[in-house]
Amino acid sequence: MAQVRDLIGIGIGPFNLSLAALLDQHAELDACFFEQKAAFNWHQGLLLPGTTLQVPFMADLVSMVCPTSRYSFLNYLQAQDRLFHFYFHENFFTPRREYNHYCQWVAEQLASLHFAHHVVDVRIEQDLYRVEVQSPSGTRVEYARHVVLGTGSVPNLPACLRELALAQPKQVLHSADFATRFLPAFEAGQRPQRVMVLGSGQSAAEVFQHLLSEQEDRHGQRHYALHWLTRAQGFLPMEYSKLGLEHFTPDYTEYFQRLPQSTKDQLLPNQGLFYKGISFTTISEIFDLLYHRTVAGAELPAELMGHCTLTAAERAHNGSLRLTFRHSQQNVTFTREVDTLIAATGYAHRLPSCLRGLQQAIAWDGQERLQIDSDYRVKHQGPGCLFVQNGELHTHGMGAPDLGLGAIRAGHIANQLLGREAFKLPKRSAFQRFGVAA
Repeated sequence: MAQVRDLIGIGIGPFNLSLAALLDQHAELDACFFEQKAAFNWHQGLLLPGTTLQVPFMADLVSMVCPTSRYSFLNYLQAQDRLFHFYFHENFFTPRREYNHYCQWVAEQLASLHFAHHVVDVRIEQDLYRVEVQSPSGTRVEYARHVVLGTGSVPNLPACLRELALAQPKQVLHSADFATRFLPAFEAGQRPQRVMVLGSGQSAAEVFQHLLSEQEDRHGQRHYALHWLTRAQGFLPMEYSKLGLEHFTPDYTEYFQRLPQSTKDQLLPNQGLFYKGISFTTISEIFDLLYHRTVAGAELPAELMGHCTLTAAERAHNGSLRLTFRHSQQNVTFTREVDTLIAATGYAHRLPSCLRGLQQAIAWDGQERLQIDSDYRVKHQGPGCLFVQNGELHTHGMGAPDLGLGAIRAGHIANQLLGREAFKLPKRSAFQRFGVAA
């Protein structure tokens, strides 16, 4: 039998990268992480100039559980000779492109990471996990006592757009592909006459803002029409008050995890503005740009409207996209014709195909979701632990995808693997109480 590892990680996004960085200082544990992409790139399609994270710089890979780690963002800044620049920048929010480069900097130093390695199958063999991996050098089999799943979420399109997106990938695309698929053609002069952005979160706002800023030349000539529609009530800000932010603490995660699943399912749909809204800064910049563009009675450069649910989409005979909407408050149906639709419609969690061999061993809930315990372990009939990172929104709450809690979860998993409290986790992280003490 091949070498048996303590842990195999599937996927290398920020959360498994966090775990790998924390475990790097503990040589007694043999961990190995596989990623099918050739290199680390985080939301590459949304790495737009001027955009920032929506969490402070301390929400890096390690600082919330190990601030003295060599893999902290501050140490990265020192290595890049940027500490004084950051100091005088006086902005807690890391540029998105710099966060991506920081993660790449960490990834380059970790021998446990293996890029261009595609995990094609995971199954149980006796008391171990058998992991089949394809790489440029061929296919091999690895064995592990534990597995951690960190494949993240995938872009999600409304059902009425999916077939059209496959048939017309240049006309219908997800915002995740904006910088990699849309902008290269756009910057080469292939500009559509009518563009629509769908959605009302930060990604939608950033895409709209970029298109709005490029809509006019210096002579005031507009190159294309812009539409921004959403099924939400409007273009609302994300909750960012200090007590509101305490919902992104281990305290709230623990409280939420202990609630009955039926209560969790009722809560989550009503918590969107805690993590799906737009930053105040972005809203302000868009409004100011619209204000300046309408000086002296100039025509409004874009259509913005809420309460609009997309119900149908088709390609018209002239090659444009015919989109049908229903205004939820007026109960009125209307259409818009555009040349390009950019759907900033969020992400969905899907179990990767490599885990098909474990489906019979995994415990599913009534909605065919993973059952995940308080220690981020998937309930299953099998060896060791099957951990999951950023797949526990339905069990642990809205903090699951939050970068600020990533190191906390990774530290929690690392402590279990090491069998001791190698990383100190906070005992109390919020001033408020979220429930009556037991």
